[in-house]
Amino acid sequence: MATSHKYFLIAGLSGLLLALSYPGWDFDLGFLAWFGLIPFFWSFSRVVSEHDRARKLHVFFIGFAAGLVYFLIIFRWFWSIYPLDTLGIESRLVSFIGVLLIYLISSTGMALFWGLFGLVTGNWLLATGKSKPYRLLTIPALFVLLEYARSWGFGFLWAGSSSLFGPHWTLGNLAYSLANNSLALKLTSLVGIYGVMFVIVLINCLAFIILKNGSQTFSTSPRITLGIKMTLVVLMLVTLNFLGPKLIKPQTIEQGGGNAKKINFAVIQTTQPTKSIYTSKEILSGLEEQLKLLARVAKESPESQLIVFPETSELLKNISLFMTSAQAKEYFNNLFEEPKLIIAGGRVFDANGRAYSRVFDLDTQNDIINYYDKQLLTPGGEFLPYPIKLIAWLFSKTTTTEYDSLREFNVGAKDVSTVNFREQFKAAPMICSELLSPGLTKQTSQNSDVLISMASYGIFHGNPVIARQMLAATRFRAAETAKPVITSANMGLSYMIDSQGNIAYLAQNQTPQILTGSVVLDPRETWYNKVGDLPIILVSLLLIISLIFLTWFSGIRRP
Repeated sequence: MATSHKYFLIAGLSGLLLALSYPGWDFDLGFLAWFGLIPFFWSFSRVVSEHDRARKLHVFFIGFAAGLVYFLIIFRWFWSIYPLDTLGIESRLVSFIGVLLIYLISSTGMALFWGLFGLVTGNWLLATGKSKPYRLLTIPALFVLLEYARSWGFGFLWAGSSSLFGPHWTLGNLAYSLANNSLALKLTSLVGIYGVMFVIVLINCLAFIILKNGSQTFSTSPRITLGIKMTLVVLMLVTLNFLGPKLIKPQTIEQGGGNAKKINFAVIQTTQPTKSIYTSKEILSGLEEQLKLLARVAKESPESQLIVFPETSELLKNISLFMTSAQAKEYFNNLFEEPKLIIAGGRVFDANGRAYSRVFDLDTQNDIINYYDKQLLTPGGEFLPYPIKLIAWLFSKTTTTEYDSLREFNVGAKDVSTVNFREQFKAAPMICSELLSPGLTKQTSQNSDVLISMASYGIFHGNPVIARQMLAATRFRAAETAKPVITSANMGLSYMIDSQGNIAYLAQNQTPQILTGSVVLDPRETWYNKVGDLPIILVSLLLIISLIFLTWFSGIRRP
């Protein structure tokens, strides 16, 4: 059993290496993703060869151990929501137990998929026909399929009345580790994040095979053999992480075809804490901050055609508290000589009292010309999942009722968000967590020139970890669709990502400020925009089915 513990610790090392490669730190160790799975595979191979009888249980828990370490580290931002008073839950005991359970259940639930990967890999792919090269492709194919299933899993794990089921929750996807790698960003425009992940796992497999079995290839002394193997692995990793990206030259818009067209934009960044109930003084103070920043845009960047506010800024709602409709229209006409498109959102209620997180598109010389209600709501932040409702009810029967009245949102019924502003450009707002979903982003980008991301990290008290992870995901969404993304943040950093996934503009800090610039529109339609994730998922499925058939067929032919 002591030997098994050693293998669990080595598998945990993989989880640690991959967690260090994942965005969220002050440093970039994304290159670790290229070999972070090697200890993982080594533990599998040793258990398969040494523990035939107990293999099934051992390889599952080896995969689970690696996944648990990984997700416990990358989900560390869960603790930044404690206490839960921003959600209307005042009890510190309920807050602590609630956050602890959410953190542990989320990490454990996601690690189960890595355990399944270990179960299948250790008991089938590595245990049968280990010498056949075909299995080199089936291992990354299996990982891709299970990670795709995991993107559904988070939604099912935290299901509630406002859930939107689908492959949306991609936090933890290994591809995001390579957000600073131009080779990976280029590749994602063809095959998406699951194609990039396939390559990551394949490279890990190759490196593992070279290090483990290379001595069969080179007839020389063990010391020289080890040196050759290490040299091959290092050369492969240097090429992928350093030389490869250097060879990828940024594509100009002219190369993409069509005439280059630009939009001048201004982003309003705020630092308004998230609360369940705001006093009149706090509402007025927040509105004053927003209007001052808006006045700065009019003075310092009058050429801006597009002005973006953060998620749930409540700008238009709060203006209506202090101005009549006619006064508000006169205010905007006096502020801007030329018409501007202002995108701002807030909480609204329908005739039945149901709340929505809504984005309004305001033509400053006309009226509200479009709106969009958020579709992918955050469990725990914008609705209470059924398991959390049960836990909260057990400790405080009034908690769920208070939350429902203060924070519970509903899924928007309108799934088209694009607004065509005076035939100048088409902008499509997306709200915070929706940028985690490749499918939703692909759908939204179909008829737009630029994607607008509106975020608020107030519930996380401005924790930079989740903001950095969201930035990495946003870079991949931009590269996948060849659509620039303008992000306005509350209690976070605002930025603009160009159509190739590069950070073009970035706020210097989290203080209230404006971020202005111009974005070049890209007329290209990427291959990913045409087909999405379906090809890589189908190819992975076909590889697994083919291996099943080959294994079955070889069993029939075996005397």
